[in-house]
Amino acid sequence: MKKILSGFLAAGCLFMGAACKNNTTKIHDGNNDKDSTAIVQTDIKTTPQKEYDLEAIAKVIDGAETVMGFSQGRASVINKEGKLGVIDKMGNIIIPFEYSYSVFKYSEGIICCHKNHEENFYFDLNGNLLFTMKDCGSGRFFDGIACVPKNGKHFYMDKTGQPLFGGQEWEWADDFSDGMALVWKDGLWGFIDTTGELVIPYKYTSPAERNPEGFHDGVAAVVIDGSRELFCYIDKTGKQIFPKLYHNDSPFCEGVAAVYDRETERYGYIDKSGNMVITLDEQCWGGNFNEGFALIRKSGGVPWGFINKSGEMVITLPEGTYRDVEPFFEGRAKVWDGNGYGFIDTTGKLVIPCEYTCYEGFSDGLVPVTKDGKCGYVDRDGNSTFNY
Repeated sequence: MKKILSGFLAAGCLFMGAACKNNTTKIHDGNNDKDSTAIVQTDIKTTPQKEYDLEAIAKVIDGAETVMGFSQGRASVINKEGKLGVIDKMGNIIIPFEYSYSVFKYSEGIICCHKNHEENFYFDLNGNLLFTMKDCGSGRFFDGIACVPKNGKHFYMDKTGQPLFGGQEWEWADDFSDGMALVWKDGLWGFIDTTGELVIPYKYTSPAERNPEGFHDGVAAVVIDGSRELFCYIDKTGKQIFPKLYHNDSPFCEGVAAVYDRETERYGYIDKSGNMVITLDEQCWGGNFNEGFALIRKSGGVPWGFINKSGEMVITLPEGTYRDVEPFFEGRAKVWDGNGYGFIDTTGKLVIPCEYTCYEGFSDGLVPVTKDGKCGYVDRDGNSTFNY
């Protein structure tokens, strides 16, 4: 079991602990009273950069009102006339600028756009129209299935637009995740599989003021004691995988889940056997792991740094530098210094300055931003459409 201690951090040391993939450099910390070493983690590029043309993108988005993140090599753009279209990473217009809005972040090769609030147009990634749907909402596809709202209820459809599961409707339903979907009936939650069969019956309540999590890594967190909001973790048969209960319902990500242990009054991370494999210091709590890193915050929500899967602090954020930090996506984590957003790499180095307005993380090697009232994209090295 690993434990992060406040005293373990030297005042002048920015990066500590073991680095991933043995690609490290040792340094000596002269500000520590004791002789110690720290390890600087080298930047890890988790996703290879894909081909794109920033100059061509800059031309097609010139004067745009809004640009959205790339997904599957495509991005929605609202032009200066207020019309939405879809472009690719070479600046080609895939779907013409004649729509009002689109489903954010496309999935499984399908793009959904709308000319009004009554009709949905579903395209493939080349802009070919696949089918249209009227008088219902729209949805993203997961496991080949989309959850669609209609007249206050929800149903599921396939990639041809045909209703699944005999057209059955639910009072509320969620997207499929890990081959399972949350469905709601008479105030209780259950799970269906991709055949539409109710494999885990309606018996779970909701956390306060929000919906429960679905399945991740083959496991779901569900409310087992509503009066005290205690959660347990179940497998896809509905079986509780270990007996201990926790106050929070963080999903399993990369094999571990962030939890609060009432007995030790500490936050930490458990594995799927229920063992606490990482225990955090007092007055600290952590987010979910993503790309091998988890963001740790001190009391009050102050971002402290990132740990690796061994529980070692590999990135220590300079105190008072950033007022907010978000998880890593494609080797870049968004940071806010109180004035603007920028990005750090996996060594903690600020590689994109805090001079943008930004609401997303990196996807497909680019991130949508706004600067001086203009929309654009920035790549992982800080090159941007604003250069053109």
